[in-house]
Amino acid sequence: MKSRELVAGMAALALATLSGCAGGVNAQKSIDYADSNKTIAQEANVDAAQIESANAKLDSAKALQADGEEEAAAALAEESVLEYKLAIANAERDAAKSEDQKVEKELRNDVERKLIYQSILDQETKNGGAK
Repeated sequence: MKSRELVAGMAALALATLSGCAGGVNAQKSIDYADSNKTIAQEANVDAAQIESANAKLDSAKALQADGEEEAAAALAEESVLEYKLAIANAERDAAKSEDQKVEKELRNDVERKLIYQSILDQETKNGGAK
């Protein structure tokens, strides 16, 4: 009895999932998502050249949606999302590289200072022990 209920529940869940997927393409949702990623990219101060292509694809997606071509509009909007995310990732990578170089330079300076202080300490120890 319980296994029959379990199978019936699984079948209902599968049907709900499949009917949700079969609803078609929602270009507006993809375009809205692309617009939000565009805003994030602009706030992240990414290189303008990197997002130029994404902006063009988003504009084309909006035009296709207006013409009723939902699938093509959704595909272009999703491509623009990927390009915005790539631009953001590149900007974050560049910032991380810059920070890494700064930390490496500070570390080298700290090592040099340590060696200087160690040398001074060694001299003081030798001079103090000779008195």
